[in-house]
Amino acid sequence: MDDQDNQNDQEFDLAALEEGQPPLRPRERAPGSAERTESTGPPDTSGARTHADEAPQERTPVVRDTEGAADAVEPAEAGVAEREATASVVEPVRPPVRATPAADLTGLTSAVAAQRGAEGLANVDSSRPRTNGDIIRENTLTFFNGVLGTLIVMLFIVGAVEQDFGKFQDGIFVGIVVAANVAIGTFQEIRAARTLRELVALTAPRARVVREGRESEVLSQEVVQGDLLHLMRGDQVVADGRVVAGAVEIDESLLTGESASIRKETGDEMLSGSFCTGGHCHYNAERVGMQAYAQRLTGDARERVRRDTPLQIRFRRILRVMLIATGVLGVLLLISSAVADDSLGDAITDTAATITTIVPEGLLLAMTVAFAVGAVRLSRAGAVVQDIGAVEALNYVDVVCLDKTGTITANQLVLDGVHWTREAEQDLPWLGAFTAATQEESPTARALAVKLAESTNGAHPTGNVPFSSDRRWSALELTRSATRRSFVLGAPETVLPHCGNGEELSAAQDEAAAQGLRSVVFAEAEALPDPDGGLTHLRAVALITVSDVLRPEITSAFEKMAELEIEPKIISGDNPQTVTALVRQLNLDLRGGVISGRELDALDDEAFAQAVEENSIFGRIGPQQKARIVTALRDGRHFVAMVGDGANDVRALRAADVAIAMESGTNTARGVAGIILRRDSFQAFVRGAAIAQSVLGNSSQLSKLYITKSFYAYFIIVATNFLGLEFPFLPRQGGLTAVITLGIPAIFIAVTRSPLSASENFTTNVLRFALPASLALAAATASVHLLTRGFLDRSIDDARTLVSLTIGIVGLVFMVEIVGFEGAKLRKPLRPIIVTLFGLLLLGMFMLILYTEWFRELFDFQPVDGDEWAIVIPAIIFAIAGQYVIKRYWREIIDWVIKSPKEEEISRGRAREDG
Repeated sequence: MDDQDNQNDQEFDLAALEEGQPPLRPRERAPGSAERTESTGPPDTSGARTHADEAPQERTPVVRDTEGAADAVEPAEAGVAEREATASVVEPVRPPVRATPAADLTGLTSAVAAQRGAEGLANVDSSRPRTNGDIIRENTLTFFNGVLGTLIVMLFIVGAVEQDFGKFQDGIFVGIVVAANVAIGTFQEIRAARTLRELVALTAPRARVVREGRESEVLSQEVVQGDLLHLMRGDQVVADGRVVAGAVEIDESLLTGESASIRKETGDEMLSGSFCTGGHCHYNAERVGMQAYAQRLTGDARERVRRDTPLQIRFRRILRVMLIATGVLGVLLLISSAVADDSLGDAITDTAATITTIVPEGLLLAMTVAFAVGAVRLSRAGAVVQDIGAVEALNYVDVVCLDKTGTITANQLVLDGVHWTREAEQDLPWLGAFTAATQEESPTARALAVKLAESTNGAHPTGNVPFSSDRRWSALELTRSATRRSFVLGAPETVLPHCGNGEELSAAQDEAAAQGLRSVVFAEAEALPDPDGGLTHLRAVALITVSDVLRPEITSAFEKMAELEIEPKIISGDNPQTVTALVRQLNLDLRGGVISGRELDALDDEAFAQAVEENSIFGRIGPQQKARIVTALRDGRHFVAMVGDGANDVRALRAADVAIAMESGTNTARGVAGIILRRDSFQAFVRGAAIAQSVLGNSSQLSKLYITKSFYAYFIIVATNFLGLEFPFLPRQGGLTAVITLGIPAIFIAVTRSPLSASENFTTNVLRFALPASLALAAATASVHLLTRGFLDRSIDDARTLVSLTIGIVGLVFMVEIVGFEGAKLRKPLRPIIVTLFGLLLLGMFMLILYTEWFRELFDFQPVDGDEWAIVIPAIIFAIAGQYVIKRYWREIIDWVIKSPKEEEISRGRAREDG
């Protein structure tokens, strides 16, 4: 399949006439397709309708009661005779606009295009994408790093004034810790970002450009000023320019907010940022790059939806509280130092140690890396992530809105049958001409043309009304010799009410819906209908049914969604009964009911929201209704993912919390999506949700470690200051324990997969560990500090050494517990074993530093012998046991502290008012 074939699939889809949906899949040429069709004569009229339980690909199209229809096609008609004689290609005919003079469609030459590109006249967006330099700058130039940088400079100045080399060491080590933290995280993010950019390039927006008379597909930024572009349904207008041939329906809602489609014909101007909802045309690129309207107005209309995720909101709140608390504590420490007549150098050292220890400076960076790695994993599962925030957002999805086409069905369509009205079988040649003129416009059109186009009478289109999702019909004016007739093809609910003989097809329509078949109505109009005036005075000719091939894996995908507690909402432009029949065929168990778009329109806002909540299948839904359904679900406190593939899904995609597009979808849909499903695999979404849960579990583990460290540091600093003791550790000592217990484990966590249970009840789960652990560790280290400095009257250097040793070992125990044992299962001991060995390796590194003279002096530690271990070991045991006891019995502890009344002590009678 060549590139041109792939791109043509984004055109007008006849399935959308009945379903209101965009193109389905990259087309695969089959025998009898538009590429080369062997003529086999008129469609078979002898077979009976295939039963619904037979495989769709084996259905034999049935053209009923067509005996003698071939006689209606004049034998002298050259087109038919040639097809029957030579089995030549059924040439597609592009429907031109009515009475449009021929336009020069040769386009620029390759040489001229190259020259204009070199002159800077290419369609390049000067608003740069996020580069490696941006990642480095964003991770380096932060408020926190700026504060630490100021403190480091002040330590250097004070060290020079006081000639205290220790101040230089503190400043150097704090700088090394910050630089290492930023460097490691930035390297991981750059590597993941590079991988993602390579994957996103596979789905980058493209345009069809005509040069030297040949049409080819190029990246949108390769379009140059003066290029001739071919625009089809679902394509985004990439440059400003005027239509030179053809007619289209354009949606400018992303630019103007106006939801109605606008018809554009020859001479009309189109603006970049809008997109085609029907028809096709050629237009010249007159203003490109930053001169184009969308570039000058705003980039938002062309960009994917980005919303703050719940985790980002939570952590900004936590970080703000901790920064305020740290700032207050820092001021109090400075006041305390001034009252105690401590030197300025000591005050600055204590402040630097406070900030580096309490503020979880590496947490957000570590989580960014974790989600970047998760995005790469998601790509391996079959999804391209365009916004790593969408990885986290997948964790909260409890409702997914999806279409029948491309998810339940496999985007493979087969003509099922044609049901004629009385005395209408002679119109088969006109139906053949209609399908021959449109066979290159979509996979569905090709499915019709495979059997029907061979019966064409050679009539050619002289006018057209392109399909619109709002109208749900399209029309062609066909001319053969002196005969001119107009025909409409559209959804039964839209076309049949305007047909005087529509009741003749009602039974066939109901039967098709009950069997899960699509159906469209072919009708004749008195004249080519006005696209703005609606349909009137039609004569029904035939009901055409098309069958879908069902996806075999969809049942298991829905079962997995049930395990993940994700509720599906099937939103389709198809008949509700058709969708229901398909759901029954797949044995899918949906808890809600069925409702149509017409019924929804009759409801007020409150009833609409209730209907959206109670129903699972939505049929005959238009683009605006899709967006309204998604918005109602979000207003109902749901976290909503929307899966779409066409231009008519854009509003709903932008309204959703997580926008997901099919790879074969339109450029517009892919452009606003945070995630693109490769090979249109809905299974990739389900796998992605599980991967996202694992990544959120990683974030939960990181949060427990970092927030525990922040809490215990705050508690111990407050406690020691309250007890009148010196600051419990130097910046270099606090930095070392942070690297060993947090920095290195953070890398390990980011590249591993946590148990799914680690992501449950995120905030509660994090605080339930962090508070008991920090309280127990703070109490243990404060006791060590008080015993060493207060009761044993040892030096401050000894006290700081033992405090750091206690913090380091207990921190490693907490790390092994969180990463290795939480959520682990006895029958799968590999993770606990690996994490335990990893913890022992880090402990060995810590002991190496402690017992190597050069390192010990660098960090200002004192030698540790048996006497010191006699103090530290009980404190370690106390901290570990205290964390367990508080975590498990915290309710009982609180009840004991506040002396909760026993049953016989509960107030009765009027005494209850005192409570």
